[in-house]
Amino acid sequence: MRAPHIDAKSVDGNSGTRSTIEPVAQPARQKWYQWFSPDDTPEERRLIMKLDGLIMVFVFLAYWAKVLDSSATSTAYVSGMKEDLKLYGNQLNYLNTVYMVGFITMQIPLTLLMTRFPVNYFLPAADLLWGVFTLVQYKVNNVNQLYAFRFFVGALGGFFFPAVQWYMGSWYKRSEMNRRGAIFFIASQIGSMSSGYIQSGAYATLNGVHGIEGWRWLYIICFACTIPIALIGLCLLPGTPENCTSRLLSTHEIQLAQSRMASEHREPRQPFTWPKIKTILSGWHFWVLVSFAFFFSQADGVSSNSGLPLWLKAENYGVEDINTITTVSPAVTIVWSIFCGIVADAYDAKVGLIALTAGMNIFASVVLAAWDVPTGLKFFAFFLSGSADGIAAVIYAWANEICAGSAEERALVISSMNTIGNTFGAWLPLFVWKTVDAPRYLIGYNWTIALDVCMLLMLFILRGFWNREMKVKNI
Repeated sequence: MRAPHIDAKSVDGNSGTRSTIEPVAQPARQKWYQWFSPDDTPEERRLIMKLDGLIMVFVFLAYWAKVLDSSATSTAYVSGMKEDLKLYGNQLNYLNTVYMVGFITMQIPLTLLMTRFPVNYFLPAADLLWGVFTLVQYKVNNVNQLYAFRFFVGALGGFFFPAVQWYMGSWYKRSEMNRRGAIFFIASQIGSMSSGYIQSGAYATLNGVHGIEGWRWLYIICFACTIPIALIGLCLLPGTPENCTSRLLSTHEIQLAQSRMASEHREPRQPFTWPKIKTILSGWHFWVLVSFAFFFSQADGVSSNSGLPLWLKAENYGVEDINTITTVSPAVTIVWSIFCGIVADAYDAKVGLIALTAGMNIFASVVLAAWDVPTGLKFFAFFLSGSADGIAAVIYAWANEICAGSAEERALVISSMNTIGNTFGAWLPLFVWKTVDAPRYLIGYNWTIALDVCMLLMLFILRGFWNREMKVKNI
């Protein structure tokens, strides 16, 4: 079934071509404490609740499981794998590099490929394969086998984030996207907080059980977490509104979902042709959003480059205290993500939230660059820097909104935004966040200030282009 088409004249602000669409009405915004828009009918509210149960449960659990594996190899390395596989050189660095090669190179191709297949099968199937390649790592006898498996694990897990952002944009209105994007995003933070406890507990209790070393059990546990979640996805995910065969949604609910997306001109999937790709690449949507994503993706360096734990260690804090104190940063990310998601949906405050976050990160980086400040202020700066990633859901929800007129453009732009961040994040820290500079990363903190200043400049450029397009479309 295809979404109904609504006709009126306007100009497409990205390609400059004439299209037949009527002005998009501004959605009625719910209060910050409300889950539904005042204009949502009882039928819409039931549909939204169903979608939350069918989509958000799976994507949250699946993203949480991805984080377990991303840290499993590092944990396994210090838990016996180094000695068993004789990894006495730079093999751990090579393993991480191979993983990132698969992660980065396959993000865009697999995200675009997903748009050609039923999403309700593609995502869970990729999860099942990811679980299998995770499991077989426990049987490796040499590092060469591990290299091959790590590539496929990176490839199958790397496209999940942009794919889910695109998928949520196929079902939810722009006044609903930010909160759900925040819920999805914080799964990674919860995963990073819980993975250490799960892996350390597994090693302590399972090492030697059935003759299997503890580090090998870590991969078995990742597999055991992934497979049930993938099966949940196969049972629950409803595809996309224009191609939905879910037994859990009625025909009327599917038609309602189509009309909701049509009301915002969220177009269904079309053939992916070279002329369409050229049109996408020639428009401002791609270049401005991807450029903006570069500055955002690199601006979380304070919280992602171990400055806090290394400083605590230099100050002679104990291991238990370090492990406890460093959980504050992801907690700040979780709280700020939820706050931004709620406020962005309720007040359409995307620009203000992004600018405020950049300003807070600049303040934190200035304090840390100065370094010789009171201890309490230094703690505050480290914790405050955890807010840098809290606007991820807002930025990707905005990209979904800007590229609403083409499902293919949404897929290409969102996957490219994520890929550019991961690509530069794989090598830039080697030059900016040098271990020899720890814990006072003077270059890194000043680099973060520059990134946030550039992000603010790009924010106003992005807002200017978008305001002009909305004016042309009479939004």
